Amino acid sequence: MSKVDVIKHMLSMPILNWRMRKWILALLEFDLRYESAKAVKGQVMADFITQHHKASIDYVEPMPWTLFFDGSSCKQGGGIGIVIILPRGASFEFVFQAKSMTTNNQAKYEAILKGLQLLHEVKTKAIEIFEDSQLIINQLIGLYECKDDILKGYHDECRKLLEGFPLTSLQHILRAQNQEANWLAQNALGYRVFPEILSSETLANDWRIEIADYLKNPS
Repeated sequence: MSKVDVIKHMLSMPILNWRMRKWILALLEFDLRYESAKAVKGQVMADFITQHHKASIDYVEPMPWTLFFDGSSCKQGGGIGIVIILPRGASFEFVFQAKSMTTNNQAKYEAILKGLQLLHEVKTKAIEIFEDSQLIINQLIGLYECKDDILKGYHDECRKLLEGFPLTSLQHILRAQNQEANWLAQNALGYRVFPEILSSETLANDWRIEIADYLKNPS
C-alpha cells in the first residue's frame, strides 16, 4: 500500500536504470490497480463489520413517561388528578375541576383522557400508565368490554390516543400506590388543599399555565 501510484511514477521518469526497467516490464503482466490509503482503510472497516456483526442487533427502547391519574365525582361536579413523571425523574402534578359527572368512573376516564392528550402533545414515544381502577385498566387493554354508553365514548377516544404511541403499558395498582393522584382529585373538589399544585389558579407568569389551559380545552 502506498500513498502514491508507484507504477505511474516509475513510467514517468525519463531515465531508468536497467534493473528498474526490468521490474516495470515484469509488473506490466499483472492487472494492477492503484487505490488510495483512505479507500483501502474504508474497505477494511466495511469488511470487518460485515464479518463480525451479529445476526440480530439489540433494540434500545426509549425511556417511558409515567402517568398516574384519578378522578372523583360528587353532586357539585368532578375532580381530576394527574401526575406525570418524566424519564429523568421530574414530576408534574395537575388538578382540574370537570363538568358534572354521575360516577367516579366517568371522572377517572376524563382524567386519563386529559393525561393522554398531554403526552400526545409532547410527542413522547413510550408511556406507562398506572391506576387503581381495575375496571378501567382492563377495559382499555381489552380484557373487559365497555358496555356503558357514556363511558364507551371516553373508552374509544382513549384507545385511539393509545394507538398513537409506539410503546404503551397499562397496569392496575393498589389504591395506596395511587394516593398522590387521588389527593389531587380530591383537592379539585375542595376536600383537600395543597399550596403547590398546578391548577387553574396558577400564577400568570408560570410556564405551566399554558399546559393547564391546553388540558382544559385541547381543541
